[in-house]
Amino acid sequence: MPYLTVYTNADINNAAELAEKASALTAELLHKPVGYVVANIIHNPAMAHGGSAKNKGALIELKSIGLGDKDKVVSGLTDFFAGELGIAQNQYINISLIDCLAAYTASSGRTFG
Repeated sequence: MPYLTVYTNADINNAAELAEKASALTAELLHKPVGYVVANIIHNPAMAHGGSAKNKGALIELKSIGLGDKDKVVSGLTDFFAGELGIAQNQYINISLIDCLAAYTASSGRTFG
């Protein structure tokens, strides 16, 4: 059950479309069915990156049971959101990866382990 949350101060034209595209990418990167992916895009113009709210950036949190090749996941998410959000400096794309235990992750009223 991958959960992707993106906080950004960059302008977003269509958050729902971006969430759908991010869901598909997350499923691909983690080799999981897209039907289990939850993606949430949160716009907050008051975010500061590198000490300034003028710097456009994103804080990305990805929680999943198993993360696979973490470097591939990070690279894929960084490249995707840099392009989609028009973030020129990758240093302002920060990612937190959380490998969840199946016994503490649930969907449809039951845990995965």
